[in-house]
Order: sequence, then structure tokens, then C-alpha cells
Amino acid sequence: MVLVVGGAGYVGSMLVRELLNKGYAVRTFDKFYYGDRGIEDIKDRIEVIQGDMRNIDSSIFEDINAVINVGGLSNDPTAEYNPKANYEMNVVATKNLAKLSKKRGIKRFIFASSCSIYDLGFGGEDVVQNEEVKVNPKATYSRSKYDAERILLKMVDEDFSPVILRKGTIFGFSYRMRYDLVVNTFVKDALTKGKITIFRGGEMWRP
Repeated sequence: MVLVVGGAGYVGSMLVRELLNKGYAVRTFDKFYYGDRGIEDIKDRIEVIQGDMRNIDSSIFEDINAVINVGGLSNDPTAEYNPKANYEMNVVATKNLAKLSKKRGIKRFIFASSCSIYDLGFGGEDVVQNEEVKVNPKATYSRSKYDAERILLKMVDEDFSPVILRKGTIFGFSYRMRYDLVVNTFVKDALTKGKITIFRGGEMWRP
């Protein structure tokens, strides 16, 4: 069984469906800050636990073989609005999830980090970014993701192999839709207004 933390969110609600389609049993753990609409039509096919990732009981790891953490605060505005909550969710909760997973003998732990840690969104060179490139996390959100990465990497051993995904810009349909993501905003504005708005002279870019 796979535990998806943040399973009712923009990414999580789609991930849960993909796991079900692949034949996996799924348990979700989510605070439902934005409600449970993202998974309301599949609740009879999954285990649903409502709770705060900052206060996780070890019982949720029962019968779990893999953990995927797509929970926490997910953008700069929310992180800047509440830096304390951002750190507690994105760093401390991730660390605790990993420690409990390792204690339970769960080898596979997947963490959703972000391309934001490169912080090359304005100007810069057109260079492929990979694991060898020096990161430059400047904002509260990106620093929290990088801090969590470093914690996870220090926990690596032959019995615990975390995977870190530095996701590029996510876009497209979700059962818990977000319109604060740039590509989704472009599409929405193109359909509803007949135009899109480009800021900073078109110099900004995202992977």
C-alpha cells in the first residue's frame, strides 16, 4: 500500500488516481485545507485519513510499503504569508515523515521538492539544470524545500532510499484545480479574456 501525504491536493488528487490505475492500494493523509473535492468521487476506493502533517501518528504507516509526500505549502505567497507554518510543514513534517518511514522499515520515500531552489526565473543563461548545478534558494519557500532535501539525503543508507523530485512548472487539469500556476493562468485568461498578460518584458521563464 502507498501512503500519499497531501493526497487531495492539486498533484495528490491526480497521483492517487494514477496509482489506483496502476493497481496500487492507496491511503491518503490530508488536512483538507481546500476541502476534499479532489478525491470525493474515489473515496470508496482508497483509505482516507484527515489530519495535520505536523502531527502525524505512526499508526498511519501500518501496512505501508512506500510514502509519497506531496503535502505542505506549495508556493511563495503562502510561504511568505506564514513562514513558521511553511517551515513546520515543508521541513519539520517532512523530516518526521521520513524518520517514521525509516523506523517502520519503509525503504521507498518520495519527496516533492521544486525547481524553485535554482532561482533562475529572470534572465540568466539558457543552461540545463541538473543535480550537479549549484542551487540558489533565495525565498522562504525554496529554502524550505532545499532544507528538507538536505535532511533527507543525510538519512540515506542501505535500508532507506529517498527520492527527491525537483519538479518543473506543473500545469493542467486536476480534480483540485489551481489557477495560481502560470500556465493554467495563461490558458484561463486566453479562454475567458482572449488575451494573456506577460510581466517584466517577457524576460521571466520557468522550466
